[in-house]
Amino acid sequence: MSETQKEGYEQKVAAAACPVIDIWEILGKRWSLFILKNLSTKETIRFNELKRALSGISSTVLSERLLELEREGLVSKKIYPEVPPRVEYSMTPQAKELEVVIKELGRWVSRWKRPEVATVQPAKKEEAAKAS
Repeated sequence: MSETQKEGYEQKVAAAACPVIDIWEILGKRWSLFILKNLSTKETIRFNELKRALSGISSTVLSERLLELEREGLVSKKIYPEVPPRVEYSMTPQAKELEVVIKELGRWVSRWKRPEVATVQPAKKEEAAKAS
């Protein structure tokens, strides 16, 4: 068995053992949760409105994430036969159910998050070493 085949087999075994892995590959990508959070604020939202709400995301990445979320059944896309075409995105009932899980995960993170440790910058480390 080649190394690539072995990795593929190990991923399938892991996915079978933990069904969350498949959806986490989508939700764990940068911007996915932000997109869902913004979609949850309105019934429908258009592409450019969503892009403006997500400061720093490129049109390409937004398109890719929306397509991935649509394929997973979390986002619904409606295209209106107009010129120019009007496209609206919304959360599916499946995503609305997931929203409850994500909010609970957020509460869990808040409860268990470790306090941030202040880091000493390199220049300050040298000054501290000289002072001692």
